[in-house]
Amino acid sequence: MNLTELSIKRPAFITSMMIAIITIGFICFKKMNVDLFPHVDIPVIFVATTYEGASPAEIENLVTKPLEDEISTVSGIKKLMSRSLKDTSQIIIQLYQNTDIKYAEQQVRDKINQARGKLPEDIKEPVIRRTDPADQPVATIALSADLPEGELFDLADNFVRPRIEQAFNVGMVEIMGARKREIQILLDYELLMKRHISLSQIRQHLANSGQNVSIGKNDEGRKEKIFRNVSEFNDLAQIENTIINFHGDEVPTRIRDVGEVVDTLVDEKSRAFLNNKKSLFLVVYRQSDANIIKVVDAVKEQLKKMEKDFAGMKGNPQAGITKDASKYIRNNVKDINDAIILAVILTVATVFFFLGNLRATIITAIALPIALIGSFIIMYAADFSINVISLLALSLAVGLLVDDAIVVVENIYRKIEQGMAPKAAAIASSKEILMAVIAITAVVISVFTPISFMSGIVGQYLKQFGLTISFAMMISLIVAISIVPVLCAYLSGKTNEARSTKHEARGTKHEARLMQQIEQKYENLLLFSINNPKTILLITFVVLFFSVIALKFVPKTFMAENDNGEIIVSIELPADASLNATSETILKMDEIIRQNPEVLVSAATSGTMSSQANRGEIYVKLKAKRKREISTTEFKEVLRQKFRDFAFANPAVKDYDPSGGASRGQPFNLFLISANNESLTKYADFLWEKLKHDSRLKDVDSSNKATRNEFRVIVKDDVAEIFGVNAKMIGDELRGFVEGYTPAKLRQKGLEYDVRLRLKPEQRDLETSFNKIYVPNLNYKLIRLSDVAASAQGIEAATINRQDRGRYVQITAGLAKGVGLGDVIADIENRFAEGELKLPSDVRHSFSGDSENMQDMQSSMKFALIIAIIFIYLILSSLYESFITPFTILLALPLAFCGAFYALFITGASVNIFTMLGIFMLVGVAGKNSILLIDFANRLLEQGKSRNEAMIMAGKMRLRPILMTSFALIAGTLPIAIGFSETASSRTAMGIAIIGGLISSTILTLVVVPAVFSYIDRFRVWIKARLEKIVE
Repeated sequence: MNLTELSIKRPAFITSMMIAIITIGFICFKKMNVDLFPHVDIPVIFVATTYEGASPAEIENLVTKPLEDEISTVSGIKKLMSRSLKDTSQIIIQLYQNTDIKYAEQQVRDKINQARGKLPEDIKEPVIRRTDPADQPVATIALSADLPEGELFDLADNFVRPRIEQAFNVGMVEIMGARKREIQILLDYELLMKRHISLSQIRQHLANSGQNVSIGKNDEGRKEKIFRNVSEFNDLAQIENTIINFHGDEVPTRIRDVGEVVDTLVDEKSRAFLNNKKSLFLVVYRQSDANIIKVVDAVKEQLKKMEKDFAGMKGNPQAGITKDASKYIRNNVKDINDAIILAVILTVATVFFFLGNLRATIITAIALPIALIGSFIIMYAADFSINVISLLALSLAVGLLVDDAIVVVENIYRKIEQGMAPKAAAIASSKEILMAVIAITAVVISVFTPISFMSGIVGQYLKQFGLTISFAMMISLIVAISIVPVLCAYLSGKTNEARSTKHEARGTKHEARLMQQIEQKYENLLLFSINNPKTILLITFVVLFFSVIALKFVPKTFMAENDNGEIIVSIELPADASLNATSETILKMDEIIRQNPEVLVSAATSGTMSSQANRGEIYVKLKAKRKREISTTEFKEVLRQKFRDFAFANPAVKDYDPSGGASRGQPFNLFLISANNESLTKYADFLWEKLKHDSRLKDVDSSNKATRNEFRVIVKDDVAEIFGVNAKMIGDELRGFVEGYTPAKLRQKGLEYDVRLRLKPEQRDLETSFNKIYVPNLNYKLIRLSDVAASAQGIEAATINRQDRGRYVQITAGLAKGVGLGDVIADIENRFAEGELKLPSDVRHSFSGDSENMQDMQSSMKFALIIAIIFIYLILSSLYESFITPFTILLALPLAFCGAFYALFITGASVNIFTMLGIFMLVGVAGKNSILLIDFANRLLEQGKSRNEAMIMAGKMRLRPILMTSFALIAGTLPIAIGFSETASSRTAMGIAIIGGLISSTILTLVVVPAVFSYIDRFRVWIKARLEKIVE
């Protein structure tokens, strides 16, 4: 007794199982996490080391290189990158996919400990942490109030931030665009020299004053007494009266005697503007693996609660979310959910059109949600999330899931029409087409399973896509051979009600007449195909040939552009530009942006938290797609034209990445790497100039241009040693002149503020006062700086980038409209090998970001496609016990590809990661029609029919289920191809490719397969006969 018979004999059991699947599936669906994309585990370790006062070149030589030398011996490293900036060394260690990151992190810690002896003694402890792509902002809150800047910062830091951090799964909140209160001691250098006092002495006295010191404890029998020295700074007068020296007849010198104490703010690193007005931003990060939607909802709830508190506060504070990563996720999930619902409706309508029987349509419609909802059980068990990729898989699976049910229902109703009782028809029909249904399901699973095991970042993104469809197909197969026959057996009505004439059972007379006409025309075409196979094959070859030519004109990229109405405009002024210059530029550009009626919100920042005052960024949110006349891509081009007068700021207009809370980075991302810095710099400048004139690229930028002028103090080591000073002592003293020291704290009302010691602003220019500067020696005797050091002017890179222990220059660019990234990369690669852009022998290159992902995608997809075709062949060979028959079925694959290529060419869509998923979809479903034809034809051959008779009968009998399944798939894919919302545009190319492939595959399969069936079957018989002779 097989599963179908058991199900028909025990309908209550099967009904209970069906209800259980729906119930458990719904529970699993509600428990699943919601995200934009699947979680990608990129094993990366980040090492940050601070060495205050050091230039990028000093950071490279004294910190970065020694650390790289040790870290490079850690096992499992794929790529070792570093950035040497002013005061900071940043090392990024990217590991191979399967590396144990915990063990690697411990290795890195051990190697850094080994390198400590090679590093400067006064560097800060290196910060080592694992990074996660999910560690990105999920929301940005703009806070404004009629308050001084210091009070606004305190409001954000001490009231708003703690409340936000209490929200569900919020990980961290950063403040941008405002400064904290700071107490500055501004010293008069001339007064210091008169009293022979150095800054180092004052720092030491301040550090020893104003501190609470634990003295200890005393055991007094049953009690313990604690002793503590309390001497903290609580007001400015305490600081002003602090004695720093005695002079003359033991007369004390106080802080107020050599300078003034100012209640001010920390040095400004960044500024924030909302809609061209000064503001403060709080950037919210989520905890690892937290649900973005729930996190943002919790943040919004906290903001609502704070509104009541704000009402009674000084300055009338107001706070609102300007960037919301959850909105994009919600829109995408809603769009795909709508696409699934519409796909189900269109698919069921297609079934009704062909069957014309309400009961049969209801049976098919019941099977579909069971398979969809049942898939969530396995998805939940596999720890999948509800995201664009998994929902997209289910959306595409709608047409596939109904396929099995259609084949079973159509075959059962055909037998009922022939006079069989529903129960008998259900059992007999299920046995007859069991092999075909299993073959179709196995083929689809064999196609999508290899996608799930692709390596690299692309493989991690697509794992949930391939397995989700495979899970759904397994559930669909079980439903098709158990639940569907039961429903047909008990809901089909009486035999005489279901019978009537063949076409009356399909619906109206008009539909019956249309189907008769289609069958008659197909029979004539089928006869022509069988009688003229060479003509059919020639036409097919011509169609395939021109489809390959059409593909060459289709742009190829990694990720298609979205029309989500969000962009980022970034600028980079010369490296020595001040924050004022950057702010002035960013505000002028923001004003130009806001003159466009399409703009809804603009949020700008100048400067960065890492003290890069020459950089700025503007986030632009456009009105909803239905409320504006131009697309996001067109708006970006408008801005590029308007920003021509700002070429000095190197403006770049880029897509906003909602999953990362920042710009996606430019799609074209090239690294030039060399140990020979001179050769690297020369070639990088040459290539940059060439690429700037390439019309296919926009906003071409190079990291090699970021240099700044510097004034250098060159210590004469031999002379300095005689005077009792050294480079560190000199550097520390001079750093106090400019940056200052923070040796103490001021504590008021439970809050703590830095006390900074430095010279007055007009005395900080070391270049003009070089000959007047004195530094202390070991005995605190002041030595003239010019006696132990010389001065020089220099030019140095603002940032020194390295990869795999060699310097690199990064060249980035956007793409012109309609240009494919893959085409540009292929052309650049060819020109690197030979021609005008030929690389020097000591310079190598690599691509990163979308460019690297594009290359990985192409190689991984090709490999997965080959594996999928091999699996299909092996499965079909085992099912049909023939190594020849599968070739007839596989013939449908190129027939499907040609339709996809033509569709992409005609619509102007691109080949991207989603399009490639559509191609895989075609591989899985294209052979379906061939299976239905060949499986039935083989059965007829076993019954003694001739090849031509068998194929003609198979074609006529299988025409309806072939058209039904194909049109059901097209109907299920149509919502994706149309792309109704602004978030759907990146996926439309996939739908277009699938529909084009299905149309060509269906038409050509019904014609070409019969034409070659006779040849291949004769070859199969001939091979079989030869093998039998060999065996004998």
